[in-house]
Amino acid sequence: MWNDGQKGRVVIKPLYEEITQSKRTNLLRVKQNNKYGFINSKGKVIVSPKYQYAADGYKSPVLVEKENKYGLINTSGKIIVSPKYEKIGDFHNGVAFYKSKGKYGLINTSGKIIVSPKYEKIGDFQNGVASYKSKGKYGLISTSGKIVLVPTYDEITKNTNGVFTAILNKKFGLIDKQGKVIVAPTFDSIGSIQNGLAKIRNAGKYGLMSLSGKIMVEPKYDQIWPFNKGFAQTKLGGKYGFVSSKGKVIVEPISDETSHFSEGLASVVIDGKIGFIDTTGAMVIKPQFEKAEDGDETALYVFRKDAAVASKDGKYGVINRKGEVVLDFNYDSISYFNQIGLAIIRQNNKYGFINETGKVIVEPTYDYLRMATYGEGLINRDYLIFKQKNKEGAINSKGKVIITPKYDRIDPMEGKGLIRVRMGSKYGIVTETGKMLVEPKYSEINSFSNQYDYFYIDYKGKYGFIDKTGKVVISPQYDELGDFHEGLLYVKKNGKAGFIDKNGKVIIKLIYY
Repeated sequence: MWNDGQKGRVVIKPLYEEITQSKRTNLLRVKQNNKYGFINSKGKVIVSPKYQYAADGYKSPVLVEKENKYGLINTSGKIIVSPKYEKIGDFHNGVAFYKSKGKYGLINTSGKIIVSPKYEKIGDFQNGVASYKSKGKYGLISTSGKIVLVPTYDEITKNTNGVFTAILNKKFGLIDKQGKVIVAPTFDSIGSIQNGLAKIRNAGKYGLMSLSGKIMVEPKYDQIWPFNKGFAQTKLGGKYGFVSSKGKVIVEPISDETSHFSEGLASVVIDGKIGFIDTTGAMVIKPQFEKAEDGDETALYVFRKDAAVASKDGKYGVINRKGEVVLDFNYDSISYFNQIGLAIIRQNNKYGFINETGKVIVEPTYDYLRMATYGEGLINRDYLIFKQKNKEGAINSKGKVIITPKYDRIDPMEGKGLIRVRMGSKYGIVTETGKMLVEPKYSEINSFSNQYDYFYIDYKGKYGFIDKTGKVVISPQYDELGDFHEGLLYVKKNGKAGFIDKNGKVIIKLIYY
């Protein structure tokens, strides 16, 4: 049911089993008797529910399915192509393939047949062309239906910036979007393309080739891994090295083990000792340290914030980019440096923390200490969480206690500067200065997945939401809440669903199942 703003006036009658919000706020897909159609924001039926499938209505034309056949309509509900095809592909530059009676042709967004169905297969268009198959061979066709390349190859795949991988007699080569041969099919494989370079294989060895066909790295390695920050690891005879995304060999495989480049340095392990090379391949820190790993055997000897954790004689310390020891090897463990440049240190089962210069901010005095993170640990706040007498508090990066230890759990929220706290089984919100915004009284408080200025609340099994100041926008009254999309929030109460806006105003009355 939809309310038009006049009190009590029902615009949409309770007819539908389901309503799905499109990315277009004025077009909503509805379901009735397991059939799909569309209504607009005023409740007017745009397309009556008659299709067994309909796309979400974001793009025009809209793909629809009826009796296992596909057709097209526009967002005004006008039928462009009645459902009669076995398949219709995605439109690119106004053209898509379609399948009829087992054969493929081309159609445009107005439903006009560009190519009658006569090919065994047509792929999706990219860069103005698509591969097609005729009499068991593949060629290229344009969006106008013009044959760019007659069927020549056993397969054509991987359209990357207008360059295709072409396969003939189990050999791989490259052609451009005009069908011109860049490299004749001579390789055993052409794999992933990154940074304008294709991974090639011949006689079991790997190299790199540009999309113009120039061999940048001869096929001589046992393996080449994907590029990371412009560099790829190579392997030969059990040793590891690096090549750059420009095809330059940075260092030949000489290491027993390597890490990815971070802050311009990569670790190398030679004869069991760790050193570091720069992006030119120069050994800037000679191998002299032991492996430093956390409890999950994750390498800590990776530079972050100009510092890396290192180990000697079983103890942990910190080195800088020059290899100088900035924190002596006196600790039982040191965590990975986070985005803020902080790391947790442990000594005699007590915890403290340091910054990236190796300065001890808080000596190891706490029984428990953890980073304040969210987003699966990927985002860090500028404080840490500690425990005293089994209660949690927070201490900032300067070592000042900002929240006294009185909560059973503290977690940062995705709303900037806010912290979720729990006392017993109840949740509230405080700021990073310790100011109470929401007293702990809710069974749950959390962020919406795509709207960080509002937080949903659960009180006695009913849901509502509050804003970032802690103000209750909608008191807990709903059985379910969805996520915000284009300013609307899906809600459900007593088995009926509808939509409200960010101010809590009911936009679509709750009558849908």
